[in-house]
Amino acid sequence: MRVPQRVDYALRVLTLLASGPPDTYVPAGELARRLLLPQRFVEQQVTSLSRAGIVKSRRGASGGCALALPAARLTVRDVVLAIQGDVLDVPRQRGQATAEIWLQAAHVLDEYLGEVTLEQIAARQRALDAIRAPMYFI
Repeated sequence: MRVPQRVDYALRVLTLLASGPPDTYVPAGELARRLLLPQRFVEQQVTSLSRAGIVKSRRGASGGCALALPAARLTVRDVVLAIQGDVLDVPRQRGQATAEIWLQAAHVLDEYLGEVTLEQIAARQRALDAIRAPMYFI
């Protein structure tokens, strides 16, 4: 199975927003530059996230986007649903053993993604960034 690029990029954007101070608006171009992602693609994800109420946006010189809710209240499941509408698109044919397997897998994945918050992802990213930060010796 593959994680859609749209979902991964959206989570990266939200992780960056969750790592900063609350209510700090960051322009899409800045998000794209810092994450090394295409700006147009970031803008598309931000639009979807805005429609879902996950981010808020503001135009103008001090504009950009910010989390609409605290990072502790936003889950990966919320993001996946906002971007693609379903956690796992599975066949829904009655009487098929394979369909039952996919439905159970979707249920387990849905539960897990509903437990992981943006706050947790941002904390882990800060820890990974600290490990990779250059050390200077005098």
